Amino acid sequence: MDTFGLVETLRKKRSTLLKAYVFHVVWFSLVCVSAATGVAQLALLTLIILTLITMAPVLIYTVSVHKACRAIDPSARSVGLVPVILFSLFLTPLESGLILPFKNLWVSRCILDNYQALGLKPASVK
Repeated sequence: MDTFGLVETLRKKRSTLLKAYVFHVVWFSLVCVSAATGVAQLALLTLIILTLITMAPVLIYTVSVHKACRAIDPSARSVGLVPVILFSLFLTPLESGLILPFKNLWVSRCILDNYQALGLKPASVK
């Protein structure tokens, strides 16, 4: 695949990760607010379980963005599968669902900014 195709793939995967990440962060914030306001334990348990369900796609998209970043720049400092698994085991899954995707979003943004500075514009701009 050519460089332009790889950059477009990274843009799409980053966009998908960003949407899932924003949804996860909003849902996590809702859980925190609910816990702080003292909702019923059953409601809080349901919210936590749903937050854990929203975390899985975020981590999958995180690894997907990592692969796209590494296809463009093999030395990119993005987070791959092994750190995702280790962070999920040693930190709470909610923390790994907040920290790791942010790092890959940051790295992918830097890569896309570099390619945009080189003149590779998005397909919609042509």
